[in-house]
Amino acid sequence: MPADRMSPSVGIIGAGPGGLALAIFLKKNGFRDFTIFDREDGVGGTWRINTYPGLACDVKSHLYSYSFDLNAGWSRLWSGQPEILEYFERCAQKYQLARHLKLCTEIASASWDAETKTWLLTTTSGEQHSFDVVVSAIGLFTQPVLPDLVEEDPFTGTLMHTARWDHSVDLTDARVAVLGTGSTAAQLIPEVAKVAEKVYSVQRSPTWILPKPDRSYTEREKWLFAHVPFAKRIYRTRLWLRSESNIGVIENGSDKTQEFRDIALRTLEAAVPDEQLRSKLTPEHPFGCKRLVFATDYLQTLSAPHVEVVSSPARALRARSLVTADGRELEVDVVLCATGYAAADYLGEIEVVGEDLTTLRETWSDGAFAYLGMAVPGFPNFFMLYGPNTNVGSNSVIFMLEAQAHYIVRALKYMRRKRKSYVAVRTETMTEFIARIDEWMEGTVWLTRCSNYFRAPNGRVVTQWPRSARAFWEMTRRFRPAEYTFEPQAQRSVVQVGSHTRADE
Repeated sequence: MPADRMSPSVGIIGAGPGGLALAIFLKKNGFRDFTIFDREDGVGGTWRINTYPGLACDVKSHLYSYSFDLNAGWSRLWSGQPEILEYFERCAQKYQLARHLKLCTEIASASWDAETKTWLLTTTSGEQHSFDVVVSAIGLFTQPVLPDLVEEDPFTGTLMHTARWDHSVDLTDARVAVLGTGSTAAQLIPEVAKVAEKVYSVQRSPTWILPKPDRSYTEREKWLFAHVPFAKRIYRTRLWLRSESNIGVIENGSDKTQEFRDIALRTLEAAVPDEQLRSKLTPEHPFGCKRLVFATDYLQTLSAPHVEVVSSPARALRARSLVTADGRELEVDVVLCATGYAAADYLGEIEVVGEDLTTLRETWSDGAFAYLGMAVPGFPNFFMLYGPNTNVGSNSVIFMLEAQAHYIVRALKYMRRKRKSYVAVRTETMTEFIARIDEWMEGTVWLTRCSNYFRAPNGRVVTQWPRSARAFWEMTRRFRPAEYTFEPQAQRSVVQVGSHTRADE
């Protein structure tokens, strides 16, 4: 950043909840030179990309919204995708972000130029844009993962991932196989079962299901939120405190874990009277070691006469059938893959090249890491939102995104005030932080005998935050210059990354 410029220019990759929050905070703090890139044709991130039937948030609406823009008009306790998308679109319009948006523009690479101390963003069409600072806000859930199915014969039906939903496909009276048992499958299967002739729920392993007693807000409640001073603020605070009280669920063997496990077992018993089916749906893995699923009518749907639970993973496709690992052939017209995302990737398909021409993929070859989920040594003037170890297990990710966005703005304000053109987290800061994360991770259910998307090849949990949301806020409420360097280092030392041995190794 030239010495005569008061504010750095900022390139933001991603117009989801995190990117929008950062843009709003930048405007409020006098930063005007920023651009938000997104490959989609509008804002909203995952809430624009995903449109499958039944899609809703598993965090209550009043908590899954910005603290600075509370919405009195949420229709339900857990709102659906159209309403959530509308909320973020409204925020983008309210805070006048349109002129900062560059939509239908996918970033292919980001390269650091040491001579000019700037980042060069290159789009998939070859356009180039230069910025003093770059922030990746692409999040965890951007790269869909398809199952590895052998196509023994050309499949003549429809195969699609839920993140690429094709609304032209009519499921009425169709024979449908849904692969997966996570949150997406729990939302999707009840909707598919309403119209399909036959539904197969094909599971590799069952998961723990907690009740989601959704309902509409009454007109009286919405009136109170809209007209009584502080009503929606107090209500949101109560939801936040209740979520914080559940932090114990991540501790292996804790009273809170046992309490929620008992709730899940009672829910299963009440919803599924058939003992044989109930056995198929009872998980063997410890409660909480995988992402918890909250569902309203999922378990009841699995008991319907035209719905069948298949306890063998999909292996192959034939002309009009799906073959499971145990050799069973299911006649199907449509295969829906609710098989999740490469959540531990963090970069999608973007190539990020930092100092010494080192790529972020090379730096993360054994697992992703970042200081406070935002900064990596050797990648100056580069920050992330919803980066490694920031997926909170017991609260709203919106709260975490706001905390990170505030922190990044504080860092930029420091650079502006001190006329700095370079900022990079120190290697020793990063190493100490990794050691603390690993220490906090000990005793969590995520390190038990369990297969999940939380872990890297070296066994470290790289997605989850092992403490409370409040603890993260306390760590990010101040920018500490001593943890960073503001001049390029002659020789960069290597970050020491620990490892966790898997319990089943």
